[in-house]
Amino acid sequence: MDVLIIGCGSIGSMLAKSLDSMEGIGEVLLTDKGRDQARLLASQMIRGRYIGSDDKEIQSAISHVDLVIEAASQEAAWTYAPIVLGLGVDLMMMSVGALTDDRFRQTIMELAKKRGGRLMVPSGAVSGTDGLHAAAMGEVDEVRLTTIKAPRSLRGNPALIEHGIDVDSLRTATVVFEGTAREAAKLFPISLNVAATLSLLGVGFEDTKVIIVCDPETERNTHLLEVRGPFGEIRAETQNVPSPSNPSTSFLAALSAVATVRRLLDNVWIGI
Repeated sequence: MDVLIIGCGSIGSMLAKSLDSMEGIGEVLLTDKGRDQARLLASQMIRGRYIGSDDKEIQSAISHVDLVIEAASQEAAWTYAPIVLGLGVDLMMMSVGALTDDRFRQTIMELAKKRGGRLMVPSGAVSGTDGLHAAAMGEVDEVRLTTIKAPRSLRGNPALIEHGIDVDSLRTATVVFEGTAREAAKLFPISLNVAATLSLLGVGFEDTKVIIVCDPETERNTHLLEVRGPFGEIRAETQNVPSPSNPSTSFLAALSAVATVRRLLDNVWIGI
């Protein structure tokens, strides 16, 4: 299986290096707006090959691979997802917050059905997605996500700056956001893709409630998923270690993407 990875940040780089030693993987094409970063990563791999970030080069590469992994940004997802799925190529999307745009989501899901390319969104940095998915086949009364992050994971967020919240000045755990998953995914696009994933699996973007807490005493990114309905209750807490290269990203998010590729190669799906 030949793979194109769009975005060579912390998740894209870890994915590329994992695929480099994975049986069943052919060529791994790498592209990023930061060209030096993509070139360096390719030079460290056996199967890696750098391609330029020009749209024509990327579109040409898409038509020659079996799987495209978007690990760049919501903007990259909006640009390339319709092209990938329009060509009938499988797409793994890491910037799932892009799917909060209803028109975009409907467009690419229709393309996936019509053209045969599969749209895949890994579970990311949160556990309990399997239970939520199952519960949503019946009735769900409430879905709530409470996320606790260290100041470094939220530092520089435009929404917090606009509201005059200086995360580095906080001395105790403080709620810095409370609202819908749609709002959370838009205002915290880098660090809260899990809100979008849970919304797609459960009761939607407007009815999934999100609370974000900034805690100066924590070293981990914690996600607490709570689901209630006639089936009973789910309470799943995940305490993530931040990625060494990007504190806004959880290490588990990259591992979930690697696990998804492994499932595709083995054609074995357990615990879904």
